[in-house]
Amino acid sequence: MLGTDMRDKAPMRDVEATAAVQKPSTVMQTLSILRLLATISKPLGVNAIARELGMAPSSCFKILKQLHDGDFAQFDSDTKCYTLGGGAAILASRALDPENIFALLHSELEKFGLAHNVSIGFWRRVADNRIILMGFIETQSLMRIRMSIGQRLPMLVGAVGRAYAAELDLTREQIENEFRKLRWQQPPSMADFRQDVEVCRQRGYAVDRNNFAAGVTTIAVAFRDAQDHLRYGISAIRFSANETDTDTQEIGKALVVLKHNIIRCWQRQR
Repeated sequence: MLGTDMRDKAPMRDVEATAAVQKPSTVMQTLSILRLLATISKPLGVNAIARELGMAPSSCFKILKQLHDGDFAQFDSDTKCYTLGGGAAILASRALDPENIFALLHSELEKFGLAHNVSIGFWRRVADNRIILMGFIETQSLMRIRMSIGQRLPMLVGAVGRAYAAELDLTREQIENEFRKLRWQQPPSMADFRQDVEVCRQRGYAVDRNNFAAGVTTIAVAFRDAQDHLRYGISAIRFSANETDTDTQEIGKALVVLKHNIIRCWQRQR
């Protein structure tokens, strides 16, 4: 009889163990709610959020209440709906720019953009083969180019990618391996891309004309942080119809000067 009881209970324990493994943790549920709030186009109520994520409404409500208390979710008492809170924006900002570099350089980058009538993209290398847009400054022109903060791109794409490749002193084989993974609106040939990288090594700035985005010219530099790690990139962006070779050279040389001024400033602070 004892043996029979043990056999009867064993399968039940297996089922309970499997259910415990499969049940998402509270941390994972919280992250799922935050991700959903970050992507929705309109506020959602508890039941709608729970249904979307396959959660029990009671569990969803408890987590949302805690997120609201911590300012990670906003609650509208009239509609009984939730949206993403300001606390999440602070975390996102720190994730994009842990050392607050873009904020420190914002004034100088804005002056540069105004002086040369270009939009400015500020990039950070986040992996061996990825970069992320930390900040963006638009021109004052009526027709403007816009890029989304936080977008991640393959490291070698565009003008800033050529600049990273030159600064890293990548071999021909390394460049070709990464080049094959890139997607462009108007792809350059591999030979032209390698030549662009070599030219960047010589003059200090790289150019992408209509490759990454049709009708757009980008001039860029890449440089190292205070610890001598290749980290950052600056791209000056304008419509190709407004760009001449003389403009490109002038902006490129000015970017090189700006880059060296930043580096010298960091070296003095060491």
